[in-house]
Amino acid sequence: MSISDHSDEALMLKAQQGELDAIGVLYQRYSKKLFNFFLRLTLDRDSSADLIQNVFLRVIKYRMSYSGTHPFRTWMYQMARNCHNDYLEMKKKHPNAFDTEKIAASIIDDDYANTQSAQDALLFKALENLPYESKELLVMSKFQGLKYEEIASITGDSVANIKIKVYRTMIKLKELYFELEKA
Repeated sequence: MSISDHSDEALMLKAQQGELDAIGVLYQRYSKKLFNFFLRLTLDRDSSADLIQNVFLRVIKYRMSYSGTHPFRTWMYQMARNCHNDYLEMKKKHPNAFDTEKIAASIIDDDYANTQSAQDALLFKALENLPYESKELLVMSKFQGLKYEEIASITGDSVANIKIKVYRTMIKLKELYFELEKA
């Protein structure tokens, strides 16, 4: 069995034992998903790439804190949220260091770019008009495919509250979408 055949959790255990090649396998598995996660939140490809590097630096640095009681993916997305929160704080302190005038089309990954339609652009523009917490929940649940239980574990909220928030956010997103469509 090659190292790439191991589960995420088994790879983290190997990393804790000093086999840092296991982190490389995890990077290959999650870098594109994390890139899309950050891109939908930041609208900045360069910042998204930097944030991925920060996440995996933290994975290496804090690998001994991984207990295995939660799935690796949940632990990693919590780190991703923390990295993004740090990015937002830095952006507040140094607003001129970031280009805030990014268009919605920049959040589409390369695999999807060829099939983007005007409706998709409206959807992403509507997504950008949501409050940050709502946008983050939708990105995790709808774009990243995280389960409500995982999101609850990441955010520290209850599963019931996550379901309600996602439902309400979907209604708000629909309203924003149709407002933009009429404009």
